[in-house]
Amino acid sequence: MAKAKIVVVGAGLIGLSTAVYISDSITNCSVSVMADRFSPHTTSDVAAGMLIPHLYSGTSVDQQKQWFRETFDHLLSICNSPEASEAGIHLVSGWQIFKDIPEEEMPFWSDVVLAFRSMTEKELKKFPQYKYGQAFTTLKCDCPSYLIWLEKRHNVAFTSAPASGSKLVTIITSRIKENFNA
Repeated sequence: MAKAKIVVVGAGLIGLSTAVYISDSITNCSVSVMADRFSPHTTSDVAAGMLIPHLYSGTSVDQQKQWFRETFDHLLSICNSPEASEAGIHLVSGWQIFKDIPEEEMPFWSDVVLAFRSMTEKELKKFPQYKYGQAFTTLKCDCPSYLIWLEKRHNVAFTSAPASGSKLVTIITSRIKENFNA
């Protein structure tokens, strides 16, 4: 069987973590990452993210919850490992406050994050302009650290683009088609 060629477009947090996941999950394949910018020049290199999902139309709530749970569990396992600091994955607790009571006081992800609860009246009094709030512990990803950790842990190496001598590669549709022999 021929070795599968897989191209992931984008070298930020989503692109690189997707490429690593595919590489770890599928045997007998080669994974290439194509992007117009690579680390340290991606949006992810100046970002951090807290895991708090939002509902998106077009995808079932059950599917979104499954994806969130898998992501949360994966990052929590890193957070509980000796590599947590280097990977930039940390627990963070806080409040999410609302001026109006949301339609769903218990969001679909409330049983995925840690210690989810509605805020008490006493807590809400600190924010008189708000009517409802939630308290919970989730995960924070320091994206620059996580990108470096992924690259190091999975021996990711970016090569220079032959034409320009830089590691920035401009993507055009014909180039992507070329990789799939389309």
